[in-house]
Amino acid sequence: MLVATKVIHILFAAAWFGHKLLVPRDVRQSVHVMTDSEGLIRRMHRAERLGTLSGLGTVLSGVGLIPLTTGFAKTPVRIYLGLAAAIGIFIIGALVARPAWNEIKGGIETGDAPRAAAGVKPFTRALVLENLLWIVALGSMVV
Repeated sequence: MLVATKVIHILFAAAWFGHKLLVPRDVRQSVHVMTDSEGLIRRMHRAERLGTLSGLGTVLSGVGLIPLTTGFAKTPVRIYLGLAAAIGIFIIGALVARPAWNEIKGGIETGDAPRAAAGVKPFTRALVLENLLWIVALGSMVV
């Protein structure tokens, strides 16, 4: 059970981090040329769904590992730091990335290129911050 949970946790974590590595570039390029707008919206919908599910899977499987290993009382602080970083990723996604994406999407759907472009920088910054927190979470787990 422990090995299976670890494998599931690692797979979810890899998908959570990996799914968005190329997203900022795709968004910047697509908004810049304003072509294939519907394609970008579809790709982003899939990326958002994958990110949410893999993120939840990562957190839940990670919490599930605790009773299988040390138990909650003896879990090292670094594991809780990683959990806090993971929760921070969800918060940034909800409070910064999602509103910025909604601005981009609204601009694309209405053909308002300046509106779409206005959301690109905050969206990209949010994903960079999420990736940095992901690195903190990973670092705290493997040290």
